[in-house]
Amino acid sequence: MNFKKSQSYIDLTIRNWDNTEFGSTLREMCEAAREYENDHVEVHQVVNLGKRKGEWHYLIILNISQDLDNLGALVESNYR
Repeated sequence: MNFKKSQSYIDLTIRNWDNTEFGSTLREMCEAAREYENDHVEVHQVVNLGKRKGEWHYLIILNISQDLDNLGALVESNYR
């Protein structure tokens, strides 16, 4: 098998925790990072960068694995 592994970094700012479901937000990030249907994306790390001006700032690090021999169909995404 021929695998390609990479990482993606996403800045996340949260203004209001009452309107934020953190787990759902992370799942959406993983889905949005998929390029092909057989891509495997997982959260590697969530880094809390602290609170500034009333907003919480995070760095989300995603691990992305692609089987280059079996990519699957291209995923249409509204995020790209």
